[in-house]
Amino acid sequence: MYMMYTHDVVRKQLYLREDQDELLKQKARDLGVSEAELVRRALDRFLDLDEEDRLSAEEAVQRFLRAAEEAQKHHRYPENWRFRREDVYREEERFGS
Repeated sequence: MYMMYTHDVVRKQLYLREDQDELLKQKARDLGVSEAELVRRALDRFLDLDEEDRLSAEEAVQRFLRAAEEAQKHHRYPENWRFRREDVYREEERFGS
């Protein structure tokens, strides 16, 4: 699919994880655009963020990670505790999902 652009475009090559590739394909299909167009849109949105917004988002992530580390220090599961999928299903049956 060729698109008409009002400005020059430059070809770039990048490596994606397999899960990113699948999600990109699905989202592009859902939106009815090419994968390249979806990447351009995402890049435009990212680049439109001003430095303050980027720093604010990064700080929010850092605060979350620090809080998670602090919570981990004070909360531990019993020594032999193991997550079992069957237990989750039983909880869903009891309380609904």
